Formats: sequence, structure tokens, C-alpha cells
Amino acid sequence: VYSLDWTSEKNRIVSASQDGRLIVWNALTSQKTHAIKLPCAWVMTCAFSPTGQSVACGGLDSVCSIFNLNSPTDRDGNLNVSRMLNGHKGYVSSCQYVPGEDTHLITGSGDQTCVLWDITTGLRTSVFGGEFQSGHTADVLRYIRRLLN
Repeated sequence: VYSLDWTSEKNRIVSASQDGRLIVWNALTSQKTHAIKLPCAWVMTCAFSPTGQSVACGGLDSVCSIFNLNSPTDRDGNLNVSRMLNGHKGYVSSCQYVPGEDTHLITGSGDQTCVLWDITTGLRTSVFGGEFQSGHTADVLRYIRRLLN
């Protein structure tokens, strides 16, 4: 297990593992509610949306994938990706929803940037750092959550 996150109600957990799955757990019963097969097994981060309706994950494919937990599953029981946030030039090492908003998410990356995304459009709202601004001079790793709380 590489990463995990709680819902705001603390009744569910999402965990990401390099076995290529995101698993959503009922924290009270320890039962799985979703086992999501990932497009890329090399996942590094995961997060619940503030309402607990969706989960996000990212990793070595440089993409942040969003899954709507209320979407119907395919015939094999898998959830399809509802949105792929493309734009980082390095791996996605962290992701966190903006508190109180299921429509905005921030990611940190090995490309030395943080990006604020509008999930409804899939577009970058803001880029922090990068080659044309003074910013990080090394990989942005996992501590975005501290910035948002």
C-alpha cells in the first residue's frame, strides 16, 4: 500500500497499492466496497473528494485519474475512469481535493510543479512553479495536504 485517505466522515478509506488497484473500504466493517482496477499500476497517491462521491489517484504515468464511485460498473465489475487530468511532465506524487469542493483538485509532481485543476473541464486553473517562474528546484513530493488544511 503506497497511499491512503479517509472520507470527511471517517467511515470509509481509500487505499492505493502497486498491485494496480484502488480499494475503497468501509472503515467500520473492514469490508471492501469498491476494488478499482487502475489504468497504471504504478500509483503513488490517492484522495477522497470532500463529499466522498469520487476518488482520485496518480502515479508514474503522469496523470491524475478520477473515478466517480456512483458510476455503473462494467461487466467485469470495474469502474471506468470519469476524468483523466493530463498535463504534468513528471510523475504525480500527490493529489488532494480543495476542501469543500468536489470540482477542484491540486496535484504535486516530479516535474517540480503543483497544478490546480478544474475537474469538470479537465483544465489547469493554476500552475505553481515550473521553468518560467521561480519555484521548486526538485520534485514536489507528498505534503500538499498540509497546505490545504
